[in-house]
Parts: sequence; structure tokens; C-alpha cells
Amino acid sequence: MKNLALRAVTGILFVVVVVASILLYPTTIVPFYMLITLVAIQGTREFLRMTGIITSRIPTLLTFVTVISVVILPALVSYLEPKFLVAILLMFFPVLSAVVLFQKNGGDSPLRPLSLCLVPLFWIAFPVMLMDTMIKDSVPLLLALFILIWLDDTLAYCAGSLFGRHKLCERISPKKTVEGFVIAFVLTVVASVAFGYIGYFADVQWNILQWVGFAVVVVLFGTLGDLAESMIKRACGVKDSGNILPGHGGVLDRFDSVLMAVPAGVLYTLIVG
Repeated sequence: MKNLALRAVTGILFVVVVVASILLYPTTIVPFYMLITLVAIQGTREFLRMTGIITSRIPTLLTFVTVISVVILPALVSYLEPKFLVAILLMFFPVLSAVVLFQKNGGDSPLRPLSLCLVPLFWIAFPVMLMDTMIKDSVPLLLALFILIWLDDTLAYCAGSLFGRHKLCERISPKKTVEGFVIAFVLTVVASVAFGYIGYFADVQWNILQWVGFAVVVVLFGTLGDLAESMIKRACGVKDSGNILPGHGGVLDRFDSVLMAVPAGVLYTLIVG
């Protein structure tokens, strides 16, 4: 009971912080950029700790590059040529290679640390950058994405607990069920219709079908993100990615769905317009 209460309090505070940072944008951008910077740095740290790379000097470099990618580069987009930004990002690999090459404790195979340190750049840093892109285009749209993910996650847990009989992907996540996934998917997609009738989300200028399509994309890729993180944790032999959120684990445990849903959501908005 005590653990359940702790989990509930942490969950409520987490939702309040995320929603507040989004709603305050662009009146004050500080809370949002503090949030995404924390996600990038702590998420990278959790991944490197899980995979055992935290003992080397690489995390310092990777975290620094991640912060540059998330905080500085988006601010410079208006002032620098796109090819210059791409060149800066592509410099990450040769610099990282040099660090691995000259490490005394690099081991016989540099491929493992080299490849593992590239994962957070694509799995964490770039999606966080796209969160910044999405909120600049439409604050309500990013809020809608979080609402859909939280709703689906809650419904999947409740439906799975009540009706779950068949495992969705037992070797990766034994607690997830087909029934929980299907019921949550259907109810979340149906609930997305409400965005078309709520005045706050009118700024997105989508019809009901476009909102439904957005919900389908977000739920599917959000579930994929959840399973992907579970796969990584199982491979690393850990239950949670960290312990920064009491009762909920680490930052990656709370943002795993978001990190895959955001790129898919941005692509959807580019296609739909």
C-alpha cells in the first residue's frame, strides 16, 4: 500500500510538471527546455549505466554532445546553414572514435562501446530535438501526444489486469497482454475524437479523421517504444532504467513511449499537413 501511494504521488507530480512545462510555452520557455534537457542527460546516463559504459570517459563526451544537440543546435537553426548543422552532428562519430581509440581501458573490441554510445544519440537526443520542433509548431499537438500515451498506458494496464489472458510479447514484457493492448488501442483511438471538439486543440486545424490517424500512429509507436526499452532492460538484466522517479523507475521508463511516438508523430504531421 505504501509503495502504491508513493507511485501515485510520483505519477501525479510527473504529469503536473510535464503538462505545466508545455502549457507555459511560449510565455516562458525555461521549464520546457529544462525538462527536455533533463530527459536527454539523465536518459543518456541511464542507458550508459545499464549497458556498463558508464565506467569510461565516453559518457562525458556523449552527454556533452547530447546537450549541444538538444539545447544549442535548435536555437541556432535560424542563424546557421543546415549543412553546417549536419556537419556538426556528423563530427560526433570521428570524435567518439578517437576517444575510444586512445582509451587505456578500451579493451580488445572497441565496437561495443562505440556502437552503444551511438544509440542514445538516435534513440534519445534526436527525438528530444523533435519534441522541441513539435512544440514550436503547435503546443496543443505535443500536449495531445502526451495525453494519448498516458491514456493508452493507463487503459492497457487496467484492461490487462482485468481481462488479460494472452501475452503480447512474453519473452520481452511478460505483463503486457494482447487483450490489454487491443482494448487500450481501441478506446484511446475513440477518445482522440474529443480533440476535434475541444476548443484548445482547434489551433491544430485537424478534422476528426486526422486526429484518429494521429492517435493510431502515437499508440502503435508508443507501444513499440515501450517494448523496445523492455527489450534493452532485459538484455542488460535490470528491472528499471534508474531510480530518479520513486515507484516509477528512471527517466527512460517514463519517456520510452514518447521517444518513439514523437518522431512518428512529426512524420505524420508532415504528411497530413
